[in-house]
Amino acid sequence: MCYTFWRFIFFLLFKIFLRLKVSGRGNFPEDGPVIVAPNHVSFLDPIVVGVAAPRKLNYLARSTLFRSRIFAKMLSWANVSPIKRKTGDINAFKLALNRLWQQKPVLVFPEGTRSQDGELQKPKSGIGFLQVTSGASILPCYVRGSREVWPRHSKFPRCGHISVHFGKPLRFEKDFSGSKKERYMYIAQEVMRSIKELQKDASKSS
Repeated sequence: MCYTFWRFIFFLLFKIFLRLKVSGRGNFPEDGPVIVAPNHVSFLDPIVVGVAAPRKLNYLARSTLFRSRIFAKMLSWANVSPIKRKTGDINAFKLALNRLWQQKPVLVFPEGTRSQDGELQKPKSGIGFLQVTSGASILPCYVRGSREVWPRHSKFPRCGHISVHFGKPLRFEKDFSGSKKERYMYIAQEVMRSIKELQKDASKSS
């Protein structure tokens, strides 16, 4: 209930102040586990993708954001789970897999962290591990304009224009001649290739 309410509120705000446009929503699987894989250039990215997505997304965030009881409650309403820094990726993978096994969508940034210059970065193999272990499809996503609206070192966002582009779900055959690590990286690279294609299409349509 709270998730739906706040998604509606943010949708209105983004429509008014950021002229939010969404394309490819029909590509989003109606049910079942799916890994939503967007590029990452701004703090706004997870919020914008969550507003644009037709299903409730699940997120992972560092546990330090949960220090405030009020803010922690708000994060829990938004389906955000805390990750302890000491356990790092292991805890994150466990939480993500748990949500996927529950047939829920999980947002994962294939680049791992925000881009310094706004350009697409090399992916981490983690998203490949999640796909192979869970068997979930991966939905590539490109967010355009969020860096201009909320730059890396800016304290507050500004008005602008943001668009979210969902690609077609990616599914990968189980047969693979290389090692597990090579397979994980291959999947990650294919995801980034799809995001790059979405970037090109978004540039043409702008």
